[in-house]
Amino acid sequence: MLLGEPSPSLAKINTMNMVKLTEKITQLEEEETRVGAKLSRLEAVDPLPEEKIAAVKDLLARLDALKKAAAERLAGKAERKALREQGRL
Repeated sequence: MLLGEPSPSLAKINTMNMVKLTEKITQLEEEETRVGAKLSRLEAVDPLPEEKIAAVKDLLARLDALKKAAAERLAGKAERKALREQGRL
């Protein structure tokens, strides 16, 4: 569950390795930039399309939550990897 909705993206994030998580975080940051630019364009339109603006803001919140989840997962994996390596030394 992500922001109260089922999330296939979150399920995928939970199965990714460290390399894929790093790529996913980068992809989410790029998507966040594109969606932010779209929001700016929508806010510049004279009759403000309130519904579209609300949908884009919801998408931005979802992208941010996915990025944070991926970053937390990556940090956890990195910590566990470091602990495993210390145990082997």
